[in-house]
Amino acid sequence: MGIEFDDAAASRLVDCAAEVAMTLRASAAPRRSNAEAALLDFDGAYARLFEAARLTESTDRIRLAKGLEATVDQPRIAQRQADEERQRLADLASWRQRETERELVRTAGGVPMQPVLDWTSAVFDPKPSSTPKRPSPVSATFSPQARQRTGGGRSGGRSSADPTRLRQFSATARAQDASTEQDLVRVRNAWIAFTSRCNWVSIDGATLPGGLGDYLAENAEDASWVDRIADAFSAAGGGSLANTALDAAAASTLPSGLQRLLDPSLTPAEVAAAWAALGFTDADVRALPLATQLQFAGLDGVPAAQRDIASRAVLSAAARDPERLYRLMGLAYTYGAVSLDEFREQVIALRDGLNRADRLASDIRAPSSAVAQLVGFGVSNGALVAAVALGDLDTASNVTVNVPGAMTTLGSMDEKVRAASGLLGTAWKHRRSESFAVVSWVGYRAPGVIEVPRQDRAYAGGANLASFLDGVHDSRGAAPLSVTVLGHSYGSTTAAEALAQTRHRVDSFVTYGSVGITDTTRPEHLNVGRVYATEGAEDHIARFGRIGRTDPRDLRDVGTFSAEAAPGSKSVTGHDMYPDSGVGYLSRDATSQQTIAKIIAMGKP
Repeated sequence: MGIEFDDAAASRLVDCAAEVAMTLRASAAPRRSNAEAALLDFDGAYARLFEAARLTESTDRIRLAKGLEATVDQPRIAQRQADEERQRLADLASWRQRETERELVRTAGGVPMQPVLDWTSAVFDPKPSSTPKRPSPVSATFSPQARQRTGGGRSGGRSSADPTRLRQFSATARAQDASTEQDLVRVRNAWIAFTSRCNWVSIDGATLPGGLGDYLAENAEDASWVDRIADAFSAAGGGSLANTALDAAAASTLPSGLQRLLDPSLTPAEVAAAWAALGFTDADVRALPLATQLQFAGLDGVPAAQRDIASRAVLSAAARDPERLYRLMGLAYTYGAVSLDEFREQVIALRDGLNRADRLASDIRAPSSAVAQLVGFGVSNGALVAAVALGDLDTASNVTVNVPGAMTTLGSMDEKVRAASGLLGTAWKHRRSESFAVVSWVGYRAPGVIEVPRQDRAYAGGANLASFLDGVHDSRGAAPLSVTVLGHSYGSTTAAEALAQTRHRVDSFVTYGSVGITDTTRPEHLNVGRVYATEGAEDHIARFGRIGRTDPRDLRDVGTFSAEAAPGSKSVTGHDMYPDSGVGYLSRDATSQQTIAKIIAMGKP
């Protein structure tokens, strides 16, 4: 008899908590510098309110980092205690087996043998402890402090500020917090996995994951508050404003239901509940301010049809006025972000790819819906991200999410939607009675070539993908009959990280041309029914990229299939997903594409 303690879940929580604590501490200097820049030419009661909010944020960030660091130590202690308890149970079971054998000897030898055997057993083989070891309880607690943002007018007086500096602060703060939101998803998922798979350990307190979300919500309100102050100064044409007037301008104008929906701490299930309670129509989504539509577009848990409305509105605005959207998304103030020229190019490429998807959607056969949807358009780690679905993600029986690998940007969306169209058409041929939707998910900052050996991009992308996959389930009235995740190259590494975190189970995970998965993301650790893998003999890039990782084809319980030529289909000629020349893994005439489509439709090759 064992104990319910998953070492992999504990290790994942330890690693996640340590990394996020380090990131929070490393963000101190940039946040302070950003706030100090905003305070230049900022005078009066509102400058003091701003400084007080900054100090509160700084204090909370340090407290949060300390709470995460405490969370690192506790699971490690629990792991050691679990090892000791397993050893005690094993020793006790082994001793009982030996005692049973001795009892047989006693019975066979009669009364004269019993004292001798009892003495020998007591001296040389004493009974191990039969008292179960009680593990130390684990707690993860943190709650942020409330921040005062109005009341500057109580003593009268006036305040002055440079609205440009204030807007730069809010845009930069949002960009920094967007990265921390990914950390929030990782921490929350790692904590849920630990508490659900390690029931042997008691939990004394669990406010930290929610507290991290509340901390981000306070930061988000700070940024919105500063924007409202900047708008008031801009409308006044500069100079100074009465603090009483700023009190009115600084108050939030968003309805409480919409504020709840946009709370960055919500899970996809909570977003879905907040969306349902809001009762918005499509017209309401179209009427939202552009900045709110940008937030709305990134909400996992909102139905795809409504995300499509908001995402297309943001994309259209970005195509019309790229400089404005570049600033609104915080990219102008984010270190390492795409340049404005790259932003322009990727916006146009995404627009063209979406237009292609709209044209390809007209060829989709019933019962699949002949629609294309832009399911999110925003920023992650300084990169533009988006997802395009062919078929209706809200109603399709079979949902497939395809995750691309290294070097991928929105500039390749046209290629991705063409690959998705081929997959959908081939899958439909295998099961014509069901509807399909295939998502080209470019929802993370894919690594550059030199970053491939590292896991950083997979960790961040895995959190984003886990949230997206759970959102597909939570946003629908009825769950899909099947969900398949495809991972190409580094996309398989990212998808494996995601599938260790999802709440809703995925039916099939297919890797093609994988650069490998880590020891902590084995198939048994993934929330998935079946895992399949393939790789072409001419794919030399995948083998090179697997340094330090394991080929999924070498793992037990992973079904492998061929990417070589077969009757009526061709072998893969390289590493690409869907090249213009040669044969890629998802080219229409590739053996691998035919097999992957069959897995999508039938659940097995």
